[in-house]
Amino acid sequence: MYASIIDSIGNTPLVKIQTINPVPGVTILAKLEYMNPGGSIKDRAALYMISQAEADGELTPEKTVIEATSGNTGIGLAMICAVKGYKLALAMAESASEERKKILKARGARIILTPRHLGSDGAIEEAYRLAREYPDKYFLTDQYNNEANWKAHYHTTGPEIMAQTNGQIDAVVATVGTSGTLMGLARYFKDQNHRARVICAEPYLGHGIQGLKNMKESYTPEIFDKTLLGEIVHIDDETAFETARQLAAKEGLFVGMSSGAAMAVALEQAKRLQNGVIVVIFPDSGERYLSTELFSVKKNIHLTVYNSLGGKKEPLNPQGDKEFGVYTCGPTVHRRLDITHFRRHAFTDLLIRYLEYQNVKVRHIVNITDYDDKTIEGAR
Repeated sequence: MYASIIDSIGNTPLVKIQTINPVPGVTILAKLEYMNPGGSIKDRAALYMISQAEADGELTPEKTVIEATSGNTGIGLAMICAVKGYKLALAMAESASEERKKILKARGARIILTPRHLGSDGAIEEAYRLAREYPDKYFLTDQYNNEANWKAHYHTTGPEIMAQTNGQIDAVVATVGTSGTLMGLARYFKDQNHRARVICAEPYLGHGIQGLKNMKESYTPEIFDKTLLGEIVHIDDETAFETARQLAAKEGLFVGMSSGAAMAVALEQAKRLQNGVIVVIFPDSGERYLSTELFSVKKNIHLTVYNSLGGKKEPLNPQGDKEFGVYTCGPTVHRRLDITHFRRHAFTDLLIRYLEYQNVKVRHIVNITDYDDKTIEGAR
């Protein structure tokens, strides 16, 4: 029996991935962090940050706890603040899922929504502003810079993994948001002089994976130290989403977006490793993403193109009977053709033939420059 819900945080199970593991010689073990009472791995950091602040005398009964969160840290804080009797205010982007917002409100948190286009950075700035302007009213847990964040995983998650695997582990894969999980695990295995490599699954810039962060975004957590990591692997949205769907359909594990991202990277690592043990961290469940496109009915997409600017695959779907425009940057008259032009036009020709085969009306435009650069410059 537990004295309170807080005491049940941690000691989450490891489950062997059976069906979607492509390499028989590699054992992939998923650590189900959504089995925490608040439903995510963030329960660990939330408890450590509050407990440390109490011990240091920074958090007193009259203060309101404030944090910038995409949802999971907020849910963990809401649970802990409810038990301990603290008020809680949470800044989050408008893009956060409806499930998370409802859970937070039900647990008594006040939600401060920031503009969608500002992402997590907008929420961070708002939380900092309020804490800075009203220091006597708010205590900022500051998960992006608070060492208690990574220490939670150094003292709990890391030792649990070590004990559950009897030390037989070659790699740990986790996603990056605040970087607390990664930093805690990396420091733990380093201090244990263990061979395990901690691998970071990082989304591309402009991604849509809730809770994760690309470290080239404007605000990088102070607790993040990439030199501690074995490797950083980038993952696109659709691969993460599709892997989460596969986990639900073939493994019976109903997990969230970030779990799909971590699993996708773990599968690639397994192909490289060939023999060994990989532990992959599943931060939360899929129940918090039912209002998103993660588990929506997938459309039958016949053609997908790679957007090199966004770093992700996108469906190419002509709309109804509308004319489909294709623009190709053509050659310059005064120069010889090179392989770049041939490759570009070969791809365009293939694309147009495919669209016409699908009964799509295509209008193709090619520009041809008939003045050289020197002539244009001289005419100015």
